[in-house]
Amino acid sequence: MNNMSQTPHSFPFNLIKRKKSQLFLSLALILVFLLCVYPFVNLFLKALTPKGELTLYYFQTIFKNPSALLAFKNSLFVALAVALLSMIIAIPLAWLFSRTDLPGQKKFRTWFCLPYAIPPYIGAMAWIYLANPQTGILNTIWGDSIFNIYSYAGLIWVETTFLYTFVLLSSLSFLDRMDPSLEEAARLSGASPLKVFTKITLPLMRSSLMSSFVLVLLGALASFGVPALIGSPARIYLLTTQIYTFQKMGSMKGIYQAVALSSLLLVIAFILLIIQNKHLQGKGYVIVSGKAQRTSQIELKSLKNPIFFLILILLFIILFLPLIALTLTAFADQPGVIGLNFSLKHFNSVFFQMDETLRAFANSFYLGFMAATLSTFLALILAYLRWKTKIRGRRWLEIFASLPYSTPGTVVALALILTFSRHFFFILPSLYNTLALLWLAYMIKYLSLSMKTLGDGYSQIDNSLAEAAQVSGATTLKTFRFIWVPLLKSSLFASWFLVFMPALSELTMTILLTGPGRETVGTLIFQMQEYADPTGGSAAVLALSIVVIVILLNLFIKKISSGRYGL
Repeated sequence: MNNMSQTPHSFPFNLIKRKKSQLFLSLALILVFLLCVYPFVNLFLKALTPKGELTLYYFQTIFKNPSALLAFKNSLFVALAVALLSMIIAIPLAWLFSRTDLPGQKKFRTWFCLPYAIPPYIGAMAWIYLANPQTGILNTIWGDSIFNIYSYAGLIWVETTFLYTFVLLSSLSFLDRMDPSLEEAARLSGASPLKVFTKITLPLMRSSLMSSFVLVLLGALASFGVPALIGSPARIYLLTTQIYTFQKMGSMKGIYQAVALSSLLLVIAFILLIIQNKHLQGKGYVIVSGKAQRTSQIELKSLKNPIFFLILILLFIILFLPLIALTLTAFADQPGVIGLNFSLKHFNSVFFQMDETLRAFANSFYLGFMAATLSTFLALILAYLRWKTKIRGRRWLEIFASLPYSTPGTVVALALILTFSRHFFFILPSLYNTLALLWLAYMIKYLSLSMKTLGDGYSQIDNSLAEAAQVSGATTLKTFRFIWVPLLKSSLFASWFLVFMPALSELTMTILLTGPGRETVGTLIFQMQEYADPTGGSAAVLALSIVVIVILLNLFIKKISSGRYGL
């Protein structure tokens, strides 16, 4: 009787609720489209219609420009080389850390993954201090110019020492979740560890490795700091540095050439993402069980100690050697002189004599705070719609938000300049050369990261508590305040810091979007390394400060999330 009496009332109530949810999703989709997709559509249209008329003139100019064509070839060569070398380094490491009895696996995981959180241009600076043909520390020790970082080999190596972490993190996650029964069955049948790895493990990892390979390709194509610091002095120009050169020409022709080249880079990134998605469709394997299983570890026996020391040497070369170079350069009294010549003069100069330092740190912390706060707040709502509702079309939120994260930073910057340099749909004022455009760029770029972090948090919380609150009469706002937000506390903190860390030292977008008086830590380090400080000491001080901040933030994230987030 009660059920029958409630039916006439509950039906229109649920219908109204569904309509409101659909309307809310539609508004969210419009907002995310305008922020994350429209700027790229506008960029492409500007490249095709620079003066209001459809033309391929600037595309034709690009394809006839020898420097642009050479930059295109160089980018493809370097990206492919970096991707292949990253696979060669990361796959064996992932297998050793997850499938063998190698000592210190947990610490090795953290140390080898740490370069993921350090800006690559800081690594480029460190390797310049190490392998500069004239004043490099390694060449000073050897007494001859054996090492030359200003080369294709140097550029590829430095890019790889950071981008291999994409493959390593993905492979470790896959192997940790993988059901080991097939591997153990093969070993029980008498197959050697190498045969099990090549015939069982690698084929199962194919989709994960393909995804990682594409991510490294995109990362190498999108990189600006390393090619600018290492490639440009060697006259090795890539697409990102060529876009920067065109944009800084100061003429409209240069701007439109940069737009056309950015459109080409955007198309390349889009094609790579399509290939990745096509490859992943229908490639799923039932390899992840409902409950994680502990695989029996392979005994390395007599190879344990040699492999352990080889990994220590690799870790020293990839991580500790560059950090030592940064530290020595920051404290050195004279550049390129190894010995007891330590001094604090560079610290004194940077923190007590340069007005730009305080302004750069203030701008960076402000921009990082705004971007992290806004992206986390927006992601809290978007991730709820994506993962906690069944509204048709909700997946487009994730797709739209992921586009800027997958797009090279130089392309994002130019798209935002063209879109927000004038009144945005007659609503917003011009944001050109303002801090607002910078934090908007950071928020758009890292929104996908926040959504994935909070989506992971939402997926681990059962809906019953929120449903109980709504049955008790709580509004959606109260349900968020008293149910979702408290339960998502660690995910919210992790999302905030995971955006704040890269935004604090971001360079690729900032170098194109910033202007006089708008210095950030990233642009200040770049300018000091390139133009202002021939010794490199002052730039090393700032770079070392960023590394320390990144490490401390990573430790804090791991602590507040009980190890779920962080490296």
